[in-house]
Amino acid sequence: MQCRLQLVLALFLHSLVFLPSASASDLIARSSSKISTSWYDWGYYGSFPHRDYKSFGAQSPSPLLVRTDERCDDGYVFVEPRGVYVETPGPVMLDNAGELVWMQTLWGQAMDVKVQSYKGKDYITFWHGTDNGTFGEGYYLMLDESYEVFKKVTPVGPYTGDLHEFRITDDNTALMTIYFRTKVDMSAYGFEQGWIFDSIFQEINLETGELIFEWRASDHFAVSETLAPLGKTGRKLSNAFDFFHINSIDKDANGDYLISSRYMCAVATVSKDDGRVLWQLGGKRNSFEDITGGAATNFSWNHHAAWVDNTTLTVFDNGSNGVQKTAKFSRGLLITLDMEKMTAALVQDYVSPYKVLAGSQGSVQVLPNSNVLVGWGHVPAWTEFTHDGEVLCETHIGPINLDLFGWVKNYRTFKYAWVGRPKTLPDVAVKPKQSALYVSWNGATEVAKWKLQSGSEPASDFVDHRTYGKTTFETEMHIPEEASPLIRVVALDKNDEVLAMSKPVPKDEENVVELLEAPSRGIWMEPFDIFLLALFGVMIGFLIVYYFRFTLRRGINRILRRGASFNYQSVPSHSVV
Repeated sequence: MQCRLQLVLALFLHSLVFLPSASASDLIARSSSKISTSWYDWGYYGSFPHRDYKSFGAQSPSPLLVRTDERCDDGYVFVEPRGVYVETPGPVMLDNAGELVWMQTLWGQAMDVKVQSYKGKDYITFWHGTDNGTFGEGYYLMLDESYEVFKKVTPVGPYTGDLHEFRITDDNTALMTIYFRTKVDMSAYGFEQGWIFDSIFQEINLETGELIFEWRASDHFAVSETLAPLGKTGRKLSNAFDFFHINSIDKDANGDYLISSRYMCAVATVSKDDGRVLWQLGGKRNSFEDITGGAATNFSWNHHAAWVDNTTLTVFDNGSNGVQKTAKFSRGLLITLDMEKMTAALVQDYVSPYKVLAGSQGSVQVLPNSNVLVGWGHVPAWTEFTHDGEVLCETHIGPINLDLFGWVKNYRTFKYAWVGRPKTLPDVAVKPKQSALYVSWNGATEVAKWKLQSGSEPASDFVDHRTYGKTTFETEMHIPEEASPLIRVVALDKNDEVLAMSKPVPKDEENVVELLEAPSRGIWMEPFDIFLLALFGVMIGFLIVYYFRFTLRRGINRILRRGASFNYQSVPSHSVV
């Protein structure tokens, strides 16, 4: 029913706007059908296309692989879809084919999902909490290879952790962003005292929780230096002015801190000794001569500055803050700095083949094979480039032509190698009428094959049946007629070593798969369906009025006559002329 409704509206959209016809490379095969980029990006498949599973109790993103290339890095993609139409937000791991590898809905919304090393071991880290649209109030989680919580991290003092950055350093410390309401002098704006959201960052010892360093933007930047409009904010505590908006932190080889300020439209390095600003790239206080004609310093409303090496950094240039547009499209930037000559140069920019303009969020990551991965933030897509800017892979997880509404967005996109060894068992779903069994194992990255077995009793010897290669998150198996009453599935690695076995289940009974635990959310009707229902209601109303128009007219006239007051004129007297 939903597809039929959306088909009608999609045809209507085709009559109003030009939708470029999809080429062969713009199509992907799924369930014996062809999905057009145009249809996907205009929302024909929903505001957040998703996949359902028989053996897994959650819905995962259903990405559109616009373009693929074998030269793309073979790591896993880490994303955190969220928005009005993402019913169960949380951290998600996908492979290059867009197949689900792992997801978790337990915590709800997650941000800045990535893999980081601490004391020689890899952990999945992310922020969890409440997002008020400007910053986050919550804490950070570190998950081990079995996806269990290894550590919960919070800032030191009367603060909550902000969503923008949680970075583990090579010194086994953690950097984190914080937003805190502070009273300041606002005479530059015509009133003496006002309130700001001060941008703070801390470095803490991850093992002991001890504070190592703390920095406040208001100690080093005047509120009047901001490029953000004050509007009606700043006059009271409940409506503080976000003048700086810190959104990333990194450390260089000297131990100094690299920070990104969205509302200063700048990147700066802060001294590890006293917090003073050593230099600034971009913005009003730019310290560098741009030898590439402004291309390295004219970024605006930026996100995610990070060092590549001692002289090269990356920045995501939004070019828009959602209201003010200072560029035609967003860019990932690779910039080199000469600290002796104090010059800056753009090495390469990375532009979406769709020329998207992201009003918020976004990320740039140089991958181990030197490719560059750019996440488009508010626009639900990411692109992998060669180092010199050639587009290799393009993936969408929502209709990018409707990104203005923010129905689905993704703060950052990263790619990492990861080995997951969950302590859970493989999940199976039996469908006796189809003589089918479905198996999946959330987060298990080492499964290469599934072996179907059957036995008469749980403790009896199980007989091997067919072995299936694992190519997708969920694998469908045929249950042979000769199989014993109980069946189970064995997970094998590439060397045919046993990783785990599912619980034995009756082959003739359909089992119920439990849904993953998730915070309760309301269900939203698709906007296309709302539009079509409203249109349908108007059409029905028109038909009713048209069909009963004579009856309605008589009734209306009768009511008008009853309510009207009649003033009779006197008969005029005849006069003789």
